[in-house]
Amino acid sequence: MARLTSAALGTGFALNAVRLRRRLSGLRLLEPSADPPSPDFRFLLASGVRLDDETRRAACAFAAREGLKVLDLLPGDLPTAELLDFARLVNTRTFRRDRLAFGRSAQHAVVVEAAVLERLGTPLPAGTDLAGLPAAELTGLLERLKKCAPAATGFALAPGLRSVRRGALERVAARPGNTFVPLSAILAGRLAAGTLTVACLAAAPAWGAAALAGYALQPALVRGSRFAPADRRRATWLRPVLGPGDWLRTARAAHALRGPADPHPGLRAEYRAEIARGVERFFEPRRATCPWCGSSDLRHRVTARDMYQGKPGRFTLEECADCGHTFQNPRLNPAGLDFYYRDCYDGVGERQMEKVFALQGSAYRDRARLLHPHAAPRTWLDVGAGHGHFCLVAQDVWPRTVFHGLDRSEAVERAEKYGWVHRGHRGDFPELAASLDGAYDVVSMFHYLEHTLDPRAELEAARGVLKPGGHLVIEVPDPQSSLSRLLGRHWIPWMQPQHVHLMPFTNLRQALLDRGFTMVVEQRVTGRPGGDFCGAVVERFRSWTPSPRYPWSRTPPTRTRALAHAAIWTCSVPLIAAAAAADLAIAPFLGAVRGGQAYRILARKEA
Repeated sequence: MARLTSAALGTGFALNAVRLRRRLSGLRLLEPSADPPSPDFRFLLASGVRLDDETRRAACAFAAREGLKVLDLLPGDLPTAELLDFARLVNTRTFRRDRLAFGRSAQHAVVVEAAVLERLGTPLPAGTDLAGLPAAELTGLLERLKKCAPAATGFALAPGLRSVRRGALERVAARPGNTFVPLSAILAGRLAAGTLTVACLAAAPAWGAAALAGYALQPALVRGSRFAPADRRRATWLRPVLGPGDWLRTARAAHALRGPADPHPGLRAEYRAEIARGVERFFEPRRATCPWCGSSDLRHRVTARDMYQGKPGRFTLEECADCGHTFQNPRLNPAGLDFYYRDCYDGVGERQMEKVFALQGSAYRDRARLLHPHAAPRTWLDVGAGHGHFCLVAQDVWPRTVFHGLDRSEAVERAEKYGWVHRGHRGDFPELAASLDGAYDVVSMFHYLEHTLDPRAELEAARGVLKPGGHLVIEVPDPQSSLSRLLGRHWIPWMQPQHVHLMPFTNLRQALLDRGFTMVVEQRVTGRPGGDFCGAVVERFRSWTPSPRYPWSRTPPTRTRALAHAAIWTCSVPLIAAAAAADLAIAPFLGAVRGGQAYRILARKEA
């Protein structure tokens, strides 16, 4: 057993080193330039960093030649621990073309176009630097700069740039907060790997020594010949992997920098007062007939809790036996919608939702490609655009199209500021439709109609703003999916309480035909990332152990509750992995059994 474990560990260490080295292989070296630094660029420098004239000239020339608006510079002698952290966070081979990638930095020096800084409200006169920045502040700036230049942000290796020494406290403080794997999980993984290696060394010395060698040599394998770390001469470059010193320093720093047990005390008091008044006031009276066809033959489908945020309340979906329309009954009123949407896509939940959206790039591209070869749109309105993620990615598919976004939240205004949409409209779609009459070649509604109180009014508005011959693209959850019945209330697309109406394909198709549309493409969506089984397991654990740090949680957060919450989610990892494997295994067969989460329709408005 020890031999098998040692072999698995050694293989894992080697593969991880190859993976990290590949992630750094997209780094290019700055080449000397005789041209003076461009007046269009400014320099952001971390505290203690000095940038010589040769590096300034080379960096400006590189950015101009590559069409970059933001260029992060990596020192050639970046310490091993920081280099490994950078490789874990950034894939330099794909970073630039991934418009949804989070902004990252080596936290030393950044070259940025003056116009981009002005958009952030930080103008700098020509010839001046923004110097002396703490590493954490520089990281935060890069996150925002990447949003302003999503396809024009990159990295380069600057041999003339000298790194500054940072303690564990400063490094942990500068770690981005939007990482997919928390620092606690990384530290737990390193501790487990080190403990297993030592155990193998004791049980089977020869095999354990081989695993230990792979464990210790990872930094050298990742670094290669292009980096000459400042710590190499002191033979400390093994510490990030081999010795417990770096692990202990990092863990101690993470403990010292931990936030308050309750990060939202004021917001918690507001939620407590609102919940004390009762959540029953957020519902309309239960209706006795189907809102789609008027039939009184209704049957219970599911009753669920708040499936994402865990706010108090129970929500019932009923199904019409005649037309199959599934709807929330009793339905949330406008005050209820405001309460349950609050802090989901913005505020407390914004950072978590950003992580979800960042994984949807391939789905966004698939939606945009649905227009091929049926249309070449010049103007496109995305209704329910949110933060503008679809419009941003769709610009890769339709680079000459002008994208507008419409949403009720202020997020669409930020999307316009960042340039993710060319123009943002904020408000209710049916109310704004009159001012947009006949303006668009394409209108899209991706997972939007199920959130609305009157889907048919939204279809009327879409018809009004489309040009004759224009196209309407819709994607909505499929309430008749076979998996919706298998998984019951744990099926993620129920998304209670936010999904109010879930329309069978035949109902939506007929509604479009009644409004003068012609069907062009009808498509079932299968194999979505974070699929049905994986989503059901996550939803189950989320309902068992809601985060105590949420300001609407019933009990105030404590260190003990936070530790218990983390432990339960750690135990869920094998089940989530098994569910994800099941989703991959059944994906090829979902179409044959009416599985999958959603369906798409492309319809053309006739003259």
